[in-house]
Amino acid sequence: MLEAAAAVVEPAVASDNLDAWQALLAAELTPVKALEFGRQIASGRLNRESFLTHQALTANEAKKAARASRIADNLPAGISLIPQKDYPELLHQITLPPAALFCWGDFEVTKLPTAAIVGTRGASAYGRAVATKFAEAFARAGVTVVSGGAVGIDAAAHKGALAAGGKTVAVVAGSIDSTYPAANIALFEAIRSSGCLISQFAMGTKQEAFRFIVRNGLIAALSQVTVLIEAPARSGGLSTAHSANEFGRHVFVVPANIDNRNFAGSHALIRDGATLVDHPDQVLEAMDLAAAPERTLPTYLSDTARLIHNVLTMEPKSVEKISELTGLDAVVILSDLTMLEVEGAAMRDGPGYVNRL
Repeated sequence: MLEAAAAVVEPAVASDNLDAWQALLAAELTPVKALEFGRQIASGRLNRESFLTHQALTANEAKKAARASRIADNLPAGISLIPQKDYPELLHQITLPPAALFCWGDFEVTKLPTAAIVGTRGASAYGRAVATKFAEAFARAGVTVVSGGAVGIDAAAHKGALAAGGKTVAVVAGSIDSTYPAANIALFEAIRSSGCLISQFAMGTKQEAFRFIVRNGLIAALSQVTVLIEAPARSGGLSTAHSANEFGRHVFVVPANIDNRNFAGSHALIRDGATLVDHPDQVLEAMDLAAAPERTLPTYLSDTARLIHNVLTMEPKSVEKISELTGLDAVVILSDLTMLEVEGAAMRDGPGYVNRL
């Protein structure tokens, strides 16, 4: 595919060449053909019209390119094409970086220290709480959090970075202007305001299974380190971790109970040599960054709220269990838990609550 051409092509892509690159990316050419067309577009010898009518294109390639090129005429404001010359150094370190990227938002956040946080869509409250904790700590340390924009661990990571006032990047597996899943529409808008969405696929590209594997590789390539939070034996997060390992990047894994099958893939990575991690500062140290400032409870919270928070852990506790541990009445506990949730210090998990700090 086009990535095979990227190591040689140095595209000086002008804004008026965006439509030509849109057509080229959509055509999904063979590596040899992509290399030649990429060179011509980069040098300015080929525009959309001449590309679409080029005799070397097959009927199917021309059809896909023509359909995609019409989309480029009506792109939402804020979408830009990023040429290889403007990539962060991390992307230049891999063998076959994408030839060009679509970006919606501020691409410069990819040039800050970056850390990927990945894991399963079917995340537990524990996994989501851990992802949020790590993302918040990274954001407070000035690290851009990179993930895939999916529900579960991805969404928790993006939200954690945003809650801490940090930067975050969502790498998507299809067209950059389509929101998948639909439940993340508001989240994607927030990401565009405090980071960016990135795709290596043409506008209008549908999200298919194989594209998620490609997307996972780009997440790893954009990140100095990858942190796997929660992954069963079959998980896209594992493919991201494997790509990071192939790129020579550090992979960290958060453990859980040994009988929790949702962490079977995570524990397998640890057995294979990934680094077990139980605090964000351990990752920041490996990145040669200072520890993030600790989050503390607001001073105005009551003594009973602080007592409740002290007994919360990453494992959910019911109101009855909290009452048993603190001796407090259920009415007081529920009132203080609401305040702790508002402050982002606690999170509900079904009938129980977990610590988010």
